[in-house]
Amino acid sequence: MKNIKKLLIAFMGIILIPSFVQAASANISVKASGTAIVGNTITATVTISSGTPMGAWQFNVNYDSSKLKLTSGATAIADYTTSTSGTKSKSYTLKFQALKSGSASISIGSYLVYAMDDSAMSVSASSTRINIMTQKELEATYSKDNNLKELSVEGYTLTPEFSKDVLEYSVTIPSDVTKINIVAKQNDNTATVTGAGEHDVMEGNNKFEILVKAQNGSEKTYTVNVEVEDLNPIYVEIEDTQYTLVKRKDALTIPASNLYEESTVTIEEVEIPCFKNNVTNFILVGIKDENGKISLALYDAENNTYKLYQEFLSNNLVLYITDFPKRMEDYIHDVLTINEMEVEVYKYSKNSRFVICYAMDISTGEYNYYSYDTKENTFQIYNDEEVKELKENVKTYLYISLGFGVGLFIAFIIIIILLSKRNKRKQKMKREAHKEKEEELDDFLSDVKKSKRKK
Repeated sequence: MKNIKKLLIAFMGIILIPSFVQAASANISVKASGTAIVGNTITATVTISSGTPMGAWQFNVNYDSSKLKLTSGATAIADYTTSTSGTKSKSYTLKFQALKSGSASISIGSYLVYAMDDSAMSVSASSTRINIMTQKELEATYSKDNNLKELSVEGYTLTPEFSKDVLEYSVTIPSDVTKINIVAKQNDNTATVTGAGEHDVMEGNNKFEILVKAQNGSEKTYTVNVEVEDLNPIYVEIEDTQYTLVKRKDALTIPASNLYEESTVTIEEVEIPCFKNNVTNFILVGIKDENGKISLALYDAENNTYKLYQEFLSNNLVLYITDFPKRMEDYIHDVLTINEMEVEVYKYSKNSRFVICYAMDISTGEYNYYSYDTKENTFQIYNDEEVKELKENVKTYLYISLGFGVGLFIAFIIIIILLSKRNKRKQKMKREAHKEKEEELDDFLSDVKKSKRKK
């Protein structure tokens, strides 16, 4: 009996098992960017795939035409493979223009997929949804968090204690420290931080700014003042501004002209790094302002004075502009900013394009007058001979004009005198003629009276 039951179960299994075997399957998927901006192009990729080779297929792509406009590709796909072994995947690209904000879908409509033996395959299809925004709507979603959540100078303590709302800090470090590391972390990962990291420092104040820029573009600046102890600071004053001398050679940059060589000079019994020019005997030392900005100053050892130094390179000239030895007559005195430095100049008129400055050619040590083109930012030696010649020509022209004018005036007076005399002669002739007529009339009346008496 048991054997009969086993045979019946086996027989039923043989009959029923084929009905549970699934037909080959395929999948049609749609992928596109998750967010799009009105007016921009959206690219959608439709991929048909299967674990077994496919022979032919067809399907339709549906989309929200009120929010999307098809610009490239086809929404009705009918395709097949020329390979005898079939294909397991193929993709199609469609491009749309985003028309207006809102949610838009791209999906698969009707479809048919055939295996290599022409049998129909079961198909699953997926869709995608795109969130379309205007640029203004997108920017409204951006984070405005431009705060730091951490700020420190590695190995030292900031004053005051860090708070995201406190923007300025200070720290004092020993005189032998030459490098520091500023650690700064943004509160929001979408924000960016600049100014953190390793920095060189030197005696005195060193000012560092940490800029935090939020995703929406708003910015916040944190300031860290690092005071490196200076056991013997040397203060100098230039144009009512106080500076300290730089004592570290590696903090200085040699002038671009390369007409100087590295050296040292003793100031207040301290050896100070400097740059020297053997032609001009100029000595340049480094000076630092209260914000930590380093500049070069021209040091006069004999008089113990300092002047801000800047050289100007133009047309193979290397110039150091200085004060005029004397006033230039017939020119307008002015002060002009050239390369962020105020210099004394003279110009022909208030709106002159060209001005005159007085400078030393550092390569030769010679002083001269130079013409500066304010538009081209170039210098050339000023040639006053042409100007003198022009002035002489102007004087000659003025003299000629004056002589011509005087001549015209005299001629005018002569003409008036001649016309006046002519009028006088005419009036005299008229008077004489009038008098003759009166005499003739009197003679006539006298004759008439005589004839009446005779009668």
